[in-house]
Amino acid sequence: MDSSFYIPVLKSKEGEFTALANLDQFTRKHICPLFDVTPLEFDNQTGKKPKTLEEHIYNFCHKKFLKKWLNADCFIDTFQLNGMQVHEMSCLEYIYLQLNAVLIPMHPAPVVRIKSDNASIECIRKVMTTFKINDLGLRVKIEDITAAGFTNNVATVLEKLNFVASDTHLILDLADSDFSQIEDFSDAIIAILDGFPFLSEWKSFTICSGAFPQTSFLRKGVNQVARNDWKFFKEIKRKLSAETYGRPVNYGDYGIVSPGYFEFDPLRMSRSANIRYTLNDIWFVVKGSALKKSTDFAQYIEQATKITTADFYYGEAFSKGDLHLKNCSLKLIKPGTPTVWNWAGNNHHFTKVVSDLFSNPRAA
Repeated sequence: MDSSFYIPVLKSKEGEFTALANLDQFTRKHICPLFDVTPLEFDNQTGKKPKTLEEHIYNFCHKKFLKKWLNADCFIDTFQLNGMQVHEMSCLEYIYLQLNAVLIPMHPAPVVRIKSDNASIECIRKVMTTFKINDLGLRVKIEDITAAGFTNNVATVLEKLNFVASDTHLILDLADSDFSQIEDFSDAIIAILDGFPFLSEWKSFTICSGAFPQTSFLRKGVNQVARNDWKFFKEIKRKLSAETYGRPVNYGDYGIVSPGYFEFDPLRMSRSANIRYTLNDIWFVVKGSALKKSTDFAQYIEQATKITTADFYYGEAFSKGDLHLKNCSLKLIKPGTPTVWNWAGNNHHFTKVVSDLFSNPRAA
């Protein structure tokens, strides 16, 4: 795995994988997803909730990862499944068995956290030894840094895994931190980096964050949501350039959803029609009414048209997501479901971020 990439933190849902599957080669080359494998939940692809945890994880491996990503350049985090087992083995072990029971075995980098218990660390160590994995992700939260003995805690985790910083990808996950005061917050993070353990040694160093709000905070109609996580990262990069210890720092985000996990229950919850479109420093979001009957889905046509006729629209050649927007506005395809607009919006977002970070000539 390279040391320079963009990390989208994904909830391993159908729409997110479809977004990845439809990326152009340049974008795909520069993206390294982090998959948060969720607990057993409703599956949009099958339209039902899996009966067992084994079925849920098997579908993640075979119907999503191997079918739509099939690339070892990514991270797997099973923290939300800690303590759960399939056939008397950890969920992480079961995942790697599935990803290696195919013609082209896959060896993604597993993710360990400072707060991972000894049993979880031992599972990671076993997987890395069994499958000869050479890359590790260490996911660090703000509360880890502010806790007593942070440097020792980092060293202890690496020691337990018999790993060193130079083979480890450090992922500083700021999640949904308060980005309203970008200047002050960026100063605070720069101060943290100044004394960060093994700063120059990490194989890569990524700062992940998410500023997209929960859907309930969006009003009906047009919303222009500030991409404060992106603005924050650009400020970090600017300030790092003036530091003598400055090192390359990668960007990561939570795509076009808010950080955190919640389980959608279609029997109790309804979704509204909304399309999310990433621009330079804002998300342009059009939110409609609840999707309760079949005719409600026609809202997507009007929403897509509002975007494709605007001056800021990047054009149908920019990404598959943009092409889907255009085709919907022209009524060449059906309006689709929230899962469809999840992939279209994320596909455009991933392409936009990679274009800005790595100057994609195709998207210029």
